Amino acid sequence: MFAQILKDRRTELGITQQDMAERLFVTRQTISNWENGKNFPDIPTLISLSENYSLSLDYMLKGDSEYMKKVEDDYKLIKKKKTERVASYITAISLVLIVAFCLSDIFFKEKINENILATIVILICIPLIISSYILYKSFYKKEDDAPQPFFIPKAYGPGLTINPNHPIGKIVWLGIGLGILILLFYTILNI
Repeated sequence: MFAQILKDRRTELGITQQDMAERLFVTRQTISNWENGKNFPDIPTLISLSENYSLSLDYMLKGDSEYMKKVEDDYKLIKKKKTERVASYITAISLVLIVAFCLSDIFFKEKINENILATIVILICIPLIISSYILYKSFYKKEDDAPQPFFIPKAYGPGLTINPNHPIGKIVWLGIGLGILILLFYTILNI
């Protein structure tokens, strides 16, 4: 439906595919693919199409469930990528802070209370565990009903880690998180 609307409106206006491609800064083949339903434009290009063809977005998209599904999938992908990016930043910052605090213990041993330092490092481990879980869950997403391996290659560096998509792996990750919390309470009580 969407493809036919594009083709019919372009023909009505007497515009060639090449002319429209130049207006939208895409190739003629791209216009052809849209008109044949092989793929769809992104949202900014869709808005430009709407303006060039003097058609409302509602009219262009109404009833085309395939295009609406693509838009929905694109937004899910964008949200997932943003979450992964934030988790990556949190992981990197946490690791740098942990190393910095551990090095500060070496250089300023007499000036820093070890229990306070341990509490700070454990507090930093909490977002590290959460962000690592999010990253591994997205890197090794579950495919249909296929069995998941318990151990998976690490996303960064050599070695293996526990798959958060495996049923027992979820329990292990939860156990790691609870272990960190218990260790945190223990260190707080000993300050």
